[in-house]
Amino acid sequence: MIRSSSQTVQFVATAAILAWGLAPGRLASGMPGRLRETLRNDQMSQADYEKMERGYYEQLLDAGRKLGAPGAIDPESAQRGRAEAQAVPFEGGPLALGVADLREFVLKPNLSVDHAGARWTTNALGMRDRAYEASKPPNTIRIAFVGDSIGAGWGIGDGQSFESILERELDARSRQAGGPAVEILNFAVPGHGPGQRWEHFSRVGWPTEPDLVLFESTQADLGWDERRLRGLLPRGIGWDSPMYRDVLRRAHVRPGGTVESYKPMLRPFREEFAAGVLRTAAADCRTHGVPIALVVVPRVGKATDKAEIQRLIASARDAGFSALFDLSDTYQGIEPNTLAVGPNDYHPNAQGHAMLARRLDAALQRQPRLLPQLASGSEEERGRRP
Repeated sequence: MIRSSSQTVQFVATAAILAWGLAPGRLASGMPGRLRETLRNDQMSQADYEKMERGYYEQLLDAGRKLGAPGAIDPESAQRGRAEAQAVPFEGGPLALGVADLREFVLKPNLSVDHAGARWTTNALGMRDRAYEASKPPNTIRIAFVGDSIGAGWGIGDGQSFESILERELDARSRQAGGPAVEILNFAVPGHGPGQRWEHFSRVGWPTEPDLVLFESTQADLGWDERRLRGLLPRGIGWDSPMYRDVLRRAHVRPGGTVESYKPMLRPFREEFAAGVLRTAAADCRTHGVPIALVVVPRVGKATDKAEIQRLIASARDAGFSALFDLSDTYQGIEPNTLAVGPNDYHPNAQGHAMLARRLDAALQRQPRLLPQLASGSEEERGRRP
């Protein structure tokens, strides 16, 4: 999920959703640089909306990406439940470039820009991360991090994300104990749904030789792929993906449809699409002999639906994930406005990321089998050696 750089865009779009019951998933994922669809009134009750469109603000922020940057919505159109882009969307902006495949867009390599109140630096591999060698150095453990805008650290500065904090902690502790170096390569891309995250990693991540994959997820993932596919399928994208192929067949979906015609056909299978992504990710990792762990993180200011979280975790368990880390209660009991990056953007701030890093660090320490190379370098293990 990502946010528009314009608070005006967010305010108007939020007002439209709350007042008219719109579902931002109605926005099609059009060709980069052009909005192909407009917001329309879904005519859903509040109960239906809450049931079918969990994570409204995450979708809203994605809608903001499609609607683009500075003040580009006609208020009169927004009040009618429709809005059209008048500015360059995220794909054509300073951070990302469009690609003609399932991913839609990726981060540009070798960036160093200020965007949405934060410094964004990407390395030569196109990650918002420090520089790494393309091949894994000797005596090094590599962890691949697969995620969305939370994992990419939307709204905070370079090096403040929980992935970066965790890398520094694991590396320092391992080196102090005489163990290997630890690198966490961040493949997260803002706005990517689960299937897009895995597609991106599959294309660029395996050559980096990871020893463990961390798949970051939120409650919104249960419906994210279904929403993405509404816009991708009319463009001929996604039909052959092993993540979706079987579910599309069961849904009796055929080429030649539109965003609107596909919506009622895809929506009943929203959780099955998510499960298909998790099965594919787990199977790919087994093929490469690499463990994979699901990392469920919370969204600031959005109540957690424990039933949905448990269904997401159950899907990962059934898919054969090596470990399941539920961090969704990390912010429980804490005022959201103390953890958000801003009043109109509820991505976690630096404090929120630090909290996630501590929780994930503790969870990994309870699962030493995931990284036996790291465990073998601990002081306790070294003390047992002859």
